[in-house]
Amino acid sequence: MDILIKDIKQLVTCKNRSRYPKSGKKQSDIGLMEKANIFIENGNISFVGSNPELKKFLATNKSTKYEIVDASRKVIMPGFVDSHTHFVFAGSREDEYEMRLAGKSYQDIAKAGGGIISTVKAVRNTPKNILKSMAEERLKKFAEYGTTTLEGKSGYGLDLGNEIKILEVMNELNRENKYGLDIISTFLGAHSIPPEKNRKDYVQEISHSIIPIVAKEKLAVFIDVFIEQNYFDREDADKIFTMGRRFGLIPKLHTDQFNSVGGTDIAIKHKAASVDHLEVLTSRDIAKLSKFNKNKVNRSIIATVLPGVSYFLNIPYAPARELIQNNIPVALATDFNPGSCMTENLQMIMSLASLKLKMKAEEILNAVTINAAFAVNMENKTGSIEKGKQADLLIFDMPSYKYLIYNFGVNNLESVYKKGKLVHKNT
Repeated sequence: MDILIKDIKQLVTCKNRSRYPKSGKKQSDIGLMEKANIFIENGNISFVGSNPELKKFLATNKSTKYEIVDASRKVIMPGFVDSHTHFVFAGSREDEYEMRLAGKSYQDIAKAGGGIISTVKAVRNTPKNILKSMAEERLKKFAEYGTTTLEGKSGYGLDLGNEIKILEVMNELNRENKYGLDIISTFLGAHSIPPEKNRKDYVQEISHSIIPIVAKEKLAVFIDVFIEQNYFDREDADKIFTMGRRFGLIPKLHTDQFNSVGGTDIAIKHKAASVDHLEVLTSRDIAKLSKFNKNKVNRSIIATVLPGVSYFLNIPYAPARELIQNNIPVALATDFNPGSCMTENLQMIMSLASLKLKMKAEEILNAVTINAAFAVNMENKTGSIEKGKQADLLIFDMPSYKYLIYNFGVNNLESVYKKGKLVHKNT
């Protein structure tokens, strides 16, 4: 049924008048409206406007039967887009959390047989149907906190069969999940080096054996590499991205999490959709990204920062303020995964961004909506409340949009709509 949401107290549209993501001062423009209305038809937004504009719209609109939602005491904003997750995995790593508290580093734990490889072992030993069931349960938690679109990465298989298994799970869930969430798949075979192979051979396998099958079966939109000491280097990423682009996959990049290792140069060379992590990003590399993004011939590279990882691992936070001041569009994501950020709650990430990244409420809202949508090539479908887009909406019971950041650790989300369908309601 069509829906009219009336007399909205505050409507955060995050509308975007440009074909580029929001950066610099524009990252603070949330397109705020008061006493606004939204009309939804066939899952899409067909009208956004004031009461006088609504009267004119209804006079000419053919829809005569529609549900009316009174939002006179509500705050509405776009469904959140979580543009960096690893939500398909098996096993649990709470013991590693305590090891870190005892002074062990992420790298120490990996060398001791923990880290990514421990999850790889669990995934390899888990049948596909069980892996899928566990992943769908996590989607419920994402939806509860307002995520309506998310990216998911492989990378816990590290061989052809298990990487394909993870990607198939994500593709099947994208078609079938009960919450209607849009799931965008990323092939991250270069997440770590499998224990049974050396790095050179594995890069060769990714490039010449796995990428062609992933592309042929249309299992991923993006391709990602973890550039870091003891994992993959610039040359590895260059080879993998060159082959990935040849097969139509779009580069993304994990880089500058623990060490500055030249990932920015590779991202620029291959025109990556986003560079993610950036906890130790240098001012020199910020200048390079800024220069690249100024050239409007290029599609902007999004800087996706992950403050939940810094919190969970107790490492430095990404220089978000410097990124914004240099006109680089910033997105926020959970990086939900079992080893370095075990939360599906994007609202928690927004709170951390305020306190630790010194981002303004308006910058944060654009970072989890329209800019995050750009990071997964979904900006034409979601990320803002505008005519023609999917009706991905969140209805909050709170005094103002700023209350979302202020009242941390509490979920004031009342209703979640995905493509015009009520998919979650908190009671």
